[in-house]
Amino acid sequence: MVANYVDAYQPFYEMNRDALTHALDVFGVEYTTAERDDVLAVYHELDVFADVRDGMERLAEAGYDLYIVSNGNPEMLDSMVAHAGVDDLLEDRISADEVEAFKPDSALHRHAAARTGTPIAEIAHATAGWFDVQGASHAGMQGVWVDRRDDP
Repeated sequence: MVANYVDAYQPFYEMNRDALTHALDVFGVEYTTAERDDVLAVYHELDVFADVRDGMERLAEAGYDLYIVSNGNPEMLDSMVAHAGVDDLLEDRISADEVEAFKPDSALHRHAAARTGTPIAEIAHATAGWFDVQGASHAGMQGVWVDRRDDP
């Protein structure tokens, strides 16, 4: 994210609100604040892939501690985790807000390791975003790419 490089951090939800507002204004779309906020509310109820809970359960049963490391702000993460129904499988959630840096910035990955008290080399960061694999690997974690689209 550009904000990491220009010292202009803004919480994820606010950044998306501003981007949506700009896009609507540029294209001359008439809207109310309530309508715009209804569009943004989708972030609180994102659906997860059908295999996510099973995969997380298998990892937990194998003795792994599970955390979410996300660019989302804490309120978003709370509602998203509740909507996904995986809260019971998580040790905690770690937000970019805590270090004011978005993934793939290494600062967030190093912060996650420190917060969990786990040596960074012993952490596997699983993600569908190849760029997050790069950030995790650069920070010293193991990057695990969940390729949902059969990309090269």
